[in-house]
Amino acid sequence: MVAERPPGRQRKAEVVAEAMLARIRSGELSVGARLPSERDLAIEYGVSRNAVREALAGLQLSGHVETRLGDGSYVAQATFADARDDKGLLAGTGIAESLQAREALELASALMAIRKATRSDLLKIDAVVAEMEEHLECEDFASYLRATLDFHVAIASASRTPMLVSLVAELTEEHRADQWLLHDRYTPEIGAFSLEVHRALAEAIRDKDVAGVYEATCRHYEEYPALKG
Repeated sequence: MVAERPPGRQRKAEVVAEAMLARIRSGELSVGARLPSERDLAIEYGVSRNAVREALAGLQLSGHVETRLGDGSYVAQATFADARDDKGLLAGTGIAESLQAREALELASALMAIRKATRSDLLKIDAVVAEMEEHLECEDFASYLRATLDFHVAIASASRTPMLVSLVAELTEEHRADQWLLHDRYTPEIGAFSLEVHRALAEAIRDKDVAGVYEATCRHYEEYPALKG
């Protein structure tokens, strides 16, 4: 059964992800089968390689596909509770599609925060990092992930730029609605990587280190923990 979605045109990544899932469920692509290359899938479905990348990321997050670094993508043995639920696929593609926009907004927010953040703003960011540390020590990954979103909202607030605050809040709420999908994927190792990156971003803003902001932001979104192959 196809999951319900708000009215409006489907995104191309969702169309590709649902088509691939149909092939997996029909047995055309069996567990362990290697998927066609991004280039071949883009040609087959008449979309950009970026749309294919987002579709594969959504399928990976929902537990249907695993990506092996340097070796392509394969049909996975479903291991997550929601792996065969269309809701999981929609959540996965939603997260994957938002990453590039979130990266751009995060970078803009952090750079503006370097220029405009008050001492109070910096203390609020530090307080969220401390909260993240506490949740990670208890291996409370659901609370940790919620706190990471609070961290990004705090940085947007520190930018003192209303448009950025509004856009980040909107994307964050969309991500918050889908974040349940990440809870079972998190491990202490992934959490440690994530905390390190968030801590580095907070320090770069405090130190007015533009290069550090770029480095931390790129690491966060281009090496997104739950999508590392």
